[in-house]
Amino acid sequence: MTTQYKITFSFSVMIFLLALGGGTAIFNAVKLANLTEDMYKDPFVVSNTVRDINIKLLTMHRDMKDVVLSGNERELHNAIEAVNAMEKQILNDLDSIAVQFLGDTAMVHTASQSVLAWRPIREEVIILMLAGNQTEAVSINKGKGADQVQHISDATQALIHFANTQAAAFHDEAEMNKRTTLFLLSVLLFFSILTAVVIYFYVVRMFTKVNLELMSYKYLIDQNMMIKTLNSEGKTTEISSAFCRYTGYLKEEVIRQKNNFFLAEDNQALATKIWRSIQTGHAWEGEYALHSADGEDKWVSAVIEPVLGADYRPIAYRSIVRDISDRKEVEALTITDKLTSLYNRQYFEVAIKQQVSLARRNKQYLTLAILDMDYFKKYNEKYGHEAGDEVLAEVAVFLKQTLRRPSDYVFRMGGEEFGILMAGTNEQESLSFLETIRAGVEALKIAHELSYIGDYVTVSIGFRTYAGADIPADEQIFIQADKALYSAKEHRNTVRGSGIEESNEAELESVSAEV
Repeated sequence: MTTQYKITFSFSVMIFLLALGGGTAIFNAVKLANLTEDMYKDPFVVSNTVRDINIKLLTMHRDMKDVVLSGNERELHNAIEAVNAMEKQILNDLDSIAVQFLGDTAMVHTASQSVLAWRPIREEVIILMLAGNQTEAVSINKGKGADQVQHISDATQALIHFANTQAAAFHDEAEMNKRTTLFLLSVLLFFSILTAVVIYFYVVRMFTKVNLELMSYKYLIDQNMMIKTLNSEGKTTEISSAFCRYTGYLKEEVIRQKNNFFLAEDNQALATKIWRSIQTGHAWEGEYALHSADGEDKWVSAVIEPVLGADYRPIAYRSIVRDISDRKEVEALTITDKLTSLYNRQYFEVAIKQQVSLARRNKQYLTLAILDMDYFKKYNEKYGHEAGDEVLAEVAVFLKQTLRRPSDYVFRMGGEEFGILMAGTNEQESLSFLETIRAGVEALKIAHELSYIGDYVTVSIGFRTYAGADIPADEQIFIQADKALYSAKEHRNTVRGSGIEESNEAELESVSAEV
């Protein structure tokens, strides 16, 4: 049974109990209201009306006394009219009782007939009085008249007794309904509270369990995923412990600080590119070298996405990175020369295609230079191949330290030959920079006794620079640079550019001499 089903079932039971108790309470309340209405409609109304009838009977009986005691004809007629009027009122009251009476209406009919049965006796008395026979009239009024009045009173008393009995029954039933309603409402309240308490503790327990699971997941994420959140100003607001361990920084060293995704100072161009992407609401995905606290560069794959606000504008930025250093190391083994740790000839074929396409698109200069060690075979003959390998490694270190721009590439093309690929420098700038490299290699002062041009190891460099749309196929670039190298090797320890006018050769030699 799922948690959602349990909660739904529990609340359904509680709602059913509330509905059942509420319906019962409403039913009993309606019943009680109807009972109260009946108490007013029958017992009280009937009993009050009957009492009023008894009073009118007494009044009518007194009026009959006035009839038999009247001293003249006028008093007699007045007394007769009073008796007839009172009789009419009594009969009307009995008719109204018959409409509301909840018992056997024959009882009301009996009372009405008793009143009507008194009429012949009254008329007999009246006739005797009109005939002047007062003594006999008094006798009949006290005899048959009084007996009939008593009979009427008995009939009305039966109505009062029934009304009182019915009122007592209604009262008992009302008390019973009240106790039943109170009991049901009390039971409903008890079970409602009990159900609510059970559900409360169940929900609290489930919430606690879910909260513990969420805390556990959060801890796992914090310990195993490298996540960082930046505010709109680029300052770090949150960073996972795993990310801190990976970068070597403490949280307090990173929080509320700007670190541009831990990019190295010389790679801020990438930081600018990332910010331009995410500030427009578009996520950035890519790979870069992360600069750690100990100065070591580690390769990561990153997804940096904006966190949008209600107006769909970025209010924060979340960075999720994954360590790909091992993959990069494996890749490096396939594209790196083992001896010098420079890119190999295989990667050169890939890089030059990429750089040619990029330079054409951006309308930039592109320079390919080929560097060759002078008289290196003789160096190996003199010092041995192991020493020769050490020289190649030392020159490689120098080249890597010199070519530090992200757009600079250096390769070991094979044997003692190196390749240099540079973007964004024109021919004269390339010449000046390559002269610096040539002079720098000689300044390493690596002894070379069999060199014909000096006491130290030197290099010859041939290069070719193209601008934007004029860049030919990459094979032609290599051929032209190789021709320039051939020209440089005719002189040794020099730099030559293919396509440079003869008039510029003197200038090149002058620059070489100055360096």
